[in-house]
Amino acid sequence: MSVRVHILSGLDAKAPAAIRIDVKGRTLLLDAGGPLQADEPCDWYLDQSPDAILITHDHVDHIGAVRWLPETIPLYCTPTVAQRLPAGRRWHPLPRQGTITIEGINITCGLAGHSLDGIWLHLDIAGGIFYSGDFSFESLLYPFDRPPRAALALLDASYGLYSVDQSHCRDALQAKLNRASLLPVPPSGRALELALWCQTLELPWTFDPACQKFHAALQGLPANLLKPGIQQQLAQLTPRPWDTPENPDLALIRLAADAEGVAGEAGRLISDPDYTGQVIYTGYTPPKARADITSGRAEWCRWNVHPRLPCIQSLADTLQAEQVIPLFCPIDAAGWQAALGKRLRLDHVIHL
Repeated sequence: MSVRVHILSGLDAKAPAAIRIDVKGRTLLLDAGGPLQADEPCDWYLDQSPDAILITHDHVDHIGAVRWLPETIPLYCTPTVAQRLPAGRRWHPLPRQGTITIEGINITCGLAGHSLDGIWLHLDIAGGIFYSGDFSFESLLYPFDRPPRAALALLDASYGLYSVDQSHCRDALQAKLNRASLLPVPPSGRALELALWCQTLELPWTFDPACQKFHAALQGLPANLLKPGIQQQLAQLTPRPWDTPENPDLALIRLAADAEGVAGEAGRLISDPDYTGQVIYTGYTPPKARADITSGRAEWCRWNVHPRLPCIQSLADTLQAEQVIPLFCPIDAAGWQAALGKRLRLDHVIHL
């Protein structure tokens, strides 16, 4: 069986995810990512007419180009991810944990530990092709399911060769939270992880209405989407009221959308001269966030939501992968060669 894997976008850059698989005269598209910033170029989708589209999770760099592809193409995703599709877009369910046959190919799915209802994909062809989407082993909320063996592994490497353990990230962040602080966060991601962490440390904290809404929704979802005991912990969260007045002696931590610090309560507070708390970004920094950091208005302290290098190496070992392609980061070829050895592949097109 001849299989062709074409990385349309996502290799050697923090770029939208799009991987084309051609097998037995049929074509699957794994993810349909759009640009992280509206003014960034994105044209990988031109002239693409796959037989089916499979979406791993609902972040814009994995789902944002769906709107540019023909609506007649069958699209598969999990139910929570479907809520982020363009209005009226038809879809078919992917199992969160199980196997489905699409275009004659058996595809196994498992939870990827990065986002709500986000999954990895394993195609039972050519000795196994594994695509991680975005994944993490370190989430407080989301579990990661062990995948089956795969000869080829296409792995999230958004942090490149970075290897700092989450415990060190938490220690670094905690050391900064000695006065009033605003942490711009995505409501569906780091917001609730940080809330759980703050509560465990008995720090004074609150979150904005956008995060409160997601918190309420999460408690009504199936328990297996979260790590054991997390639903109970979420139900026991006790945030301060969002409208709690600023008090220098309180050192209140505010978790607020949006993560880019442009809109929502985070954007409002950053631009409010009367808000004197510090601003700490903990994730991806788009131009607005970088400008805030450069000007001294904000700091940056990472909270891991993507894999560290040891996590990538561990997953490659678990898969018993013969070929490994690191995705979603600029490539340091020498560094990756040292990390993965003869397993490393950096080709846009691979024939199996």
